[in-house]
Amino acid sequence: MGEPPLLSTRRRIDPGILTLVLALLLLFPLLFKPWVHGADTIGYYSWLRSLVIDGDLQTADEFEHYGMGWLNTYADTGLRDNPGAVGSAVLWSPWFLAVHGLTLLGRALGWPWAADGYGQPYILAVSLGSTVYAFAGLLLTYRLARSFFATPLTALAVAAVWLSSPLVFYMYSHPLMSHANDAFAYALFLFAWYRTRERRSATQYGLLGLTAGLCALVRNQNAVLVLFPLWEVALHTVRAGQRENWKRAVRQGLRRGGAFSVAWWLAFLPQLLVWRTIFGTWLPGNPYAHSGGGTFDFLRPHILGVLFSTNHGLFVWTPLMLPAVLGWLFLWRGDRRLTSLLVVNFALQVYIIASWSSWSGSAAFGQRFFTNMVPAFALGLAALLDGLQRRVRFRWLVTACAFFVVWNGLLIVRYVVADISRSGSVPLGELIAGQFTVIPRYFDRLIHILLKRTE
Repeated sequence: MGEPPLLSTRRRIDPGILTLVLALLLLFPLLFKPWVHGADTIGYYSWLRSLVIDGDLQTADEFEHYGMGWLNTYADTGLRDNPGAVGSAVLWSPWFLAVHGLTLLGRALGWPWAADGYGQPYILAVSLGSTVYAFAGLLLTYRLARSFFATPLTALAVAAVWLSSPLVFYMYSHPLMSHANDAFAYALFLFAWYRTRERRSATQYGLLGLTAGLCALVRNQNAVLVLFPLWEVALHTVRAGQRENWKRAVRQGLRRGGAFSVAWWLAFLPQLLVWRTIFGTWLPGNPYAHSGGGTFDFLRPHILGVLFSTNHGLFVWTPLMLPAVLGWLFLWRGDRRLTSLLVVNFALQVYIIASWSSWSGSAAFGQRFFTNMVPAFALGLAALLDGLQRRVRFRWLVTACAFFVVWNGLLIVRYVVADISRSGSVPLGELIAGQFTVIPRYFDRLIHILLKRTE
């Protein structure tokens, strides 16, 4: 693997970035759909709308407005026990507040604009925010991968994983879910970790703690990401103590670990405050259990189901991720420390997801719970392609990646027209055969959707 600089000093436009930008713009008019649809999106968006517009955290109002008041259940505090993480609302807040400010200005000038947080400009703004955050995560991933691989191969790997995974669906067609923001937060964490990993100071550990805390704020299960950096602190402390002075090593270790931990809790503070307000406790355990959203059984995880089931199994619905994971073996040869981080994070994600009673993601496109791992998969695929290009011509690698992109695109089409079950298992034969017949069977309806964008 080559070692180009992480940040190029050249002023010309990076052709890899240009390729990704062109893909972003070409797909935008075809797939972008700003809307609030489903209980999860209401839950995430309601934190922001309720706090800014109503001045409280009683999100039952938002569920009533969107016709899902029948889902309302209440904590002992009398507030709706909304289990959605608040990180997406935090990331959306600049977009929401910009529209709200313009709306208030328009009203002051006499325009009859509704500053209620429900209007389409609000939804458009936060949806666009998710798309931009996800793409920023892809650019960070690209920059990180360019530390090891050439531009064409890196651009191919990032684009292929992006367009072959649920991320392309959740950043465009279902942007008010948390997954696009989750992918951005994880990419930011990886980028910060890599950029600061050599002789990381206490301040840099604090910055890393902020990114890890953001990951947990967007998706609470990401709290396990703290394990690897804290293990690094402990390992560095032991090695420094063996080489030099134990007292000094322990003091530095406590300072670095303390900076990371304090920053992490600071970033996670909005979630703690919301939990304290809603549930009356700082740490409610599993907030989903209060509203019947699922429980955890860590002694009987459904690991094979999460990975290989036709009920949204990762490698069945998103087959390119299997060679991407195998690509970590090639990445190991060039950077064992980075590969260890990716493997540990992936293993923890698999275990936590598999232990949840809702491990399949219920009504979802693909195995959506691994959307945040797109940067890790892209690095693995880039390493695999780098190993293969010595035996296979680049155009054949492009062709293979294009096949997986088309496969995912056809799955999105089938999901949109309800040709495939959105929850539950799908017979493997039906899953495969339907890919080759969906376009002719739904051609007229697809043309209508593309032209009218009303469905």
